[in-house]
This record gives sequence, structure tokens and C-alpha cells, in this order.
Amino acid sequence: MITNYTDSQEYKYFVNKVKNLTGIDLANYKPWQIQRRLAFIMEQAGAKDYKEYANVLAQDKEKLNQFVDWVTINVSEFYRDPLKFKELKEVILPELLRYNKHLKIWSAGCSNGSEPYTLALILEDLTPGVKHTIIGSDIDDRALLLARQGRYLEKDIRNIPAHLVDRFFTKSGDEVLISDEIKKRVTFKKHDLLKDPYERNVDLILCRNVVIYFTNEAKDRIYRQFRASLNDHGVLFVGGAESILNAKDLGFRVLSPFFYAKDLDFGGVDAKKAS
Repeated sequence: MITNYTDSQEYKYFVNKVKNLTGIDLANYKPWQIQRRLAFIMEQAGAKDYKEYANVLAQDKEKLNQFVDWVTINVSEFYRDPLKFKELKEVILPELLRYNKHLKIWSAGCSNGSEPYTLALILEDLTPGVKHTIIGSDIDDRALLLARQGRYLEKDIRNIPAHLVDRFFTKSGDEVLISDEIKKRVTFKKHDLLKDPYERNVDLILCRNVVIYFTNEAKDRIYRQFRASLNDHGVLFVGGAESILNAKDLGFRVLSPFFYAKDLDFGGVDAKKAS
């Protein structure tokens, strides 16, 4: 039977083992949520306790990869949450472009690359032919490999406007391939939000559905570092389940749900205009 106590020696052993195997520090994740979710994946692996599961991960590369995918929540699609991306295109990005014609954008926790590629597609509509810097980062090497390949299923691109699908995607068997023209506009890199140096002079940061299981202390640390990464008129865009309740204490102003400005006078955009 799985022990659900954060101070148990078994769980501490598991946390240390995972950190040694993957570099992922589960001490920054909400233990009750991680343990609740772990019960299912441990049962699938046939492990009866944390110590046994840790040893399974150490001996089975495939199960270790599955665990990393699970803990890093590698689920994404183009234009995930279409209404918020509509707001991004129609309100936030035009305002950012007033301050900087060549934007620097960071998609933190980019998974399979669909989010930074979405930004490249939107900017091609807004500023045809203009070169912007778009960075996609993730802790998972396998996710980054998929992102660089730019191979997707048709369901992944269901929210992309038809004219962009026609122009930048080709069908190959059961997959669709994104064009080299869009791929070359995004740079991918491995990055751990909890320990690696952050980007600087960024106009827009997207970190969506990434920190949902982190402790409040870890989230606050990440958000403060995001703020330091942003230009004076920069904006942070978070996921639908990740409202920053203490935004003001962290130095952000709420523009509208899930959009936060570093500059308290960001273009005069307020919640009413942006909603």
C-alpha cells in the first residue's frame, strides 16, 4: 500500500532518487497532489511503494521517460484556449509592438513546440516578414526533440485558422508537418525553471499549465524571476488554472484574466478593454 505522508522516509527516498535520475526536484511540487497522481502511475508500473517505484525508474529507461512526461505535463496543442489567443493577437501583441517592432518572446515549458509555433504563426499574420525572437524551453529532452521535428496530429492543429494551415502545413500520412519557414523562427533550448538562469529583455513570456502542481513558494519564486526577465512594458501570460492571486505583491498588474503587465501603465490597457 502506498504511504501518503510527505515526511515518510520512503517518499524522501523517492524524491532524492528522482532528483538524481532526472534533475527534477519534487520538493518544489505540492506533495499531496503529486502523491495522489503518483498512485495511478505506480500501480501501472506494478510498484507497491515509493522505494520500489524509484528502483523501477532507475532500472527501466522507458518507464523513466514515461514518468518525466507525466511529471512535466507534456500536453499541448496549437492555439490552446482560442479566446485567450484571440485576445493575445488583437490586444496584447499590438500594444507590445508599439514599444518594440522586433519582439522577444519566451514560451517557458513549451512541451511539443505547438505554443511557440503558434506565436510564430500569429506574428506572421500581424507583421508579415518581420523577424522576431521566439524561444521555446522545456525540461524534457524528448519533448524538445518532438518540438524541433515539428510533426503533429491533425487534432493538434484544429484551432489554427485555415489560411495558416494551408500555407504552413503539409500532410504526411497520419501526421501534419509544419513548414521549415515557421520552424526556423523558433529556437528551442533545455531549461529548468527551478534552477537555470532566466532569459533577459523579454517582451512576452508564456508559461501556461506548467506550474500548476508547484508549491506556492516555488511559483512565487518563478513569477518574480519572470518579472525580472521582462522589459519594462513586458507581459506574462499564464494558464487557465494558474491565476496569480498575489500579482500586485509580485509587481504585476492584472490586464485581464491570465495576462499580467510588469509596467503598471502598460499602454493604458485595462481589464475592461482586454476582456
